[in-house]
Amino acid sequence: MTSPNFCFPVRELENDAVKLTPFDPTKHAGPYFHGSVNHPELYQYMSIGPFASEEEFISRFINDFVNQQSSVQCFAVIDKRKPASVADPDGEVAGMVSYMSASAVHLSAEVGYIIILPPYQRTHVTTHAVGLLLHYAMDSPEQGGLGLRRMQWLADPPNKASLAAAQRMGFQQEGILRWNRVVPDAEARGKVHNGRNGPVYGEQQDRGRDTVYLSLCWDDWTEGKREVVDALMSR
Repeated sequence: MTSPNFCFPVRELENDAVKLTPFDPTKHAGPYFHGSVNHPELYQYMSIGPFASEEEFISRFINDFVNQQSSVQCFAVIDKRKPASVADPDGEVAGMVSYMSASAVHLSAEVGYIIILPPYQRTHVTTHAVGLLLHYAMDSPEQGGLGLRRMQWLADPPNKASLAAAQRMGFQQEGILRWNRVVPDAEARGKVHNGRNGPVYGEQQDRGRDTVYLSLCWDDWTEGKREVVDALMSR
């Protein structure tokens, strides 16, 4: 379902390998939750999760987060190289991915909350899912895209897999924002932090996190990165 407040037009994005369809809890939440519930490590670098139930996932993430913000749109990732499923006639639910921090004023957005379920990792799924997001965001309106000027990707410095995926898809590192975020109850929730103790004021003892910023801008896209992404998707 399309986020009711999202600042850009939303449609299904697909090729012969993957489909991104607006996340509909009535169709996609069950397969996604059951594919992720035994893998809390999927959330170790995320501010969300893990979730104890399908209902908690829908309530806390879809209803209270995605649907309340004009800057976020979540998609279910459908692997079209798998058989039709109850969730989708074109294949199986392989995970989710979102546009985040989207701004119609600044013509920018972020690739975020990329969670690909374990059976679909190290396959074609991630490359095609991110490639579809990039094409819709960065292609000109004449090409069927939004014509954005900037896409960004944020990652924890220790999250080497995320950094490698971003760089493979054409993003370049801009810098590291130190102590960028608070990570509440990091150890109890299995969250990664920067490994250093900050100042403690009163009962404030939450750990901190550094954030790597990477970007892919319109001039990168038109001067060769579009072809890089297409080559990866055609392998």
